[in-house]
Amino acid sequence: MSASREKKKRQEISASGAVDPRAARAAEQRAAERKSNILYGTVAAVFVVVAVALVVYNSGIIQRNQTAAVIGGEKYTVPQVAYYYQQICNNYASMFGQEYLQSLKTQSYDDDQTWNDYFKSEAINSMKFIHAAKTAAKEAGLTLEAEDKETVKANVDGMKSAAAAAGYGYGAYLKALYGATMTSGVFESCLEDQILASKYATQYSDENFVYSDEEIQKYYEENKNSYDVVDAAYITISGKPEAKTDDEGNTIEATDEEKAAAMDEAKEMAEDILDVYKTSRALPEDYDEKAVYTANEETGYSSGVLGDWLFDEGRKAGDAEVLVDESGSRCYVAVFNGRERREALEYSVRHILVTAENLDLPEGETATEEQLTAKAQEILDGWDGTEEGFAKLAEEYSQDGGSNTNGGLYEDVPQGRMVAPFQDWCYEEGRKPGDTGVVYYSGSNYSGAHAMYFVGYGDTQYWQYACENALRSAAQTEWQNELTNSVTAESNSGGMKLVG
Repeated sequence: MSASREKKKRQEISASGAVDPRAARAAEQRAAERKSNILYGTVAAVFVVVAVALVVYNSGIIQRNQTAAVIGGEKYTVPQVAYYYQQICNNYASMFGQEYLQSLKTQSYDDDQTWNDYFKSEAINSMKFIHAAKTAAKEAGLTLEAEDKETVKANVDGMKSAAAAAGYGYGAYLKALYGATMTSGVFESCLEDQILASKYATQYSDENFVYSDEEIQKYYEENKNSYDVVDAAYITISGKPEAKTDDEGNTIEATDEEKAAAMDEAKEMAEDILDVYKTSRALPEDYDEKAVYTANEETGYSSGVLGDWLFDEGRKAGDAEVLVDESGSRCYVAVFNGRERREALEYSVRHILVTAENLDLPEGETATEEQLTAKAQEILDGWDGTEEGFAKLAEEYSQDGGSNTNGGLYEDVPQGRMVAPFQDWCYEEGRKPGDTGVVYYSGSNYSGAHAMYFVGYGDTQYWQYACENALRSAAQTEWQNELTNSVTAESNSGGMKLVG
C-alpha cells in the first residue's frame, strides 16, 4: 500500500470512530513509559527522604529534642535526663564495677521494676530537687558568680582532658559517656544547674541549720555510744565444732549435740581465762589457738553481746566478765579499762602529693615508694621555710586536684577524714605549727608520698563536730525531701525509652 493510500486509510478509520491498532499500541507504549518514569522518580525521592531521615535520626537531633520528663511544669529532654541518669549509674559503677552495673540493669529491683527503671526514677528525683532548688535560687536572686563559673570551667576542662587521654574529642567523649543525644551545650547547662542548686542548698543550710553548744551537748548525751570510745581488751573463743568432711571432700554438717559440746568447751575455757585474769589482772595473749586476743584503746561501739557490755552506762574500770554469744557461736572474756568521748581536735595542714607524674620514668616503669619519698624530700629540701613558700611548692608540684590550687591546704579536718598515715602524722605527740615531714600511703586514693606542713589545731573536738554534723545532716535531709516533694514530675514513656 502506498503512503498516500495508508494516510487516507488512517483518516477514514479516524473519521469512522474506529481505533487504529498501531496508533493505539504506540500511545499505550508512550503512556507506559511516562508511568515508569513517574514511578522510578517517586521511588528515588522516597529513598532520598529515607536516607535523610536516617542521617537525621542517627545524629540524635530527633531524639535530642524529644521530651523525656516534665518536672514542675518544665519540659526536660532526653539528654537532660540522661545526664542525671548517668550520674546515678556512675555511683553504682564506682562501687561494683562497670561490667556488673550493665548486667544489673536488666535484673529485677523489686516486683514492679528493673534496676534500670530504678536508676531512671532516682534520676527524676535528683532532677526534682535540682529544679526546685534552682527555681528557689532564682527567686532569691542567687546567680552563678565568677567563682562558680570557674568551677564550671574546671569541670569542663577536666572532661576535655579525660577525653583527650581516652583518644576522643570533647563532644564525642560526652556522647560515649551520656549517649548519642548529649551535646556540650546540654552537658554544661546541666552542670550549671547543679552548681546553682548546690550553692543555694549550702547557703540555705548555713543560714537555717545553726546549733548552739547546748543543743550539741544535748544531742551528744542522747547518742553517746556513737561518739565515745572504750579502752578494752578481750579474748574471743570459737564455739564452733571442728569442720569435718567426707571421703569426697564435702563438708559434713555438725549435729546439734556436737554444736552444744563445742559451746560448752568454749565456755569452760572462757571461765579458766577469767580466773587467770582475776589472779594476774592481765589477759593471757597466747592462751590457746582457739582464743584470739584483742586490745584497743579506741574501741568503737557496735551492737551485739560484746559492744552492749562494753558500752553499758554502769561499766567501771577493771570490770571483767565472760560473755556468751550463742548466735555467733563464740564466747568472750572482756575487760573494761575506761571510756571517753572522741576529743581529738580538728586540724589544718598543707601537703604536696607526689606521684609517678612527678617522676621522669621510662615508659612502663612503676614508681617505687623509695623514689616517691625521695622526690617529696627533694621538693621539701627546696622549701624557703615559710608557709607561703610551701603553698607555692604545692601549687607547682602537688598531684592532689582537691588542694593544689589553694596551696595544698586542708582546713578544719576532723578525726577520721584523712588516710591513716596522713592523720597519724598530724596527731603525733608533740606536733606543732610549722612542722614538716614526709609520709607515704599506698591505696586506691591519694596513693603516693606526701610532703607535709602542719598549720595547727583548731578549737573544735571531734565529738562536737560529729554531733553538729549529724544534726545538720538530718535537718538537711528533711528539708531536701520536702523541697523535692514540692515538685511534680511526669515521665514521657517515649522519651524515657531513649535514656540509658
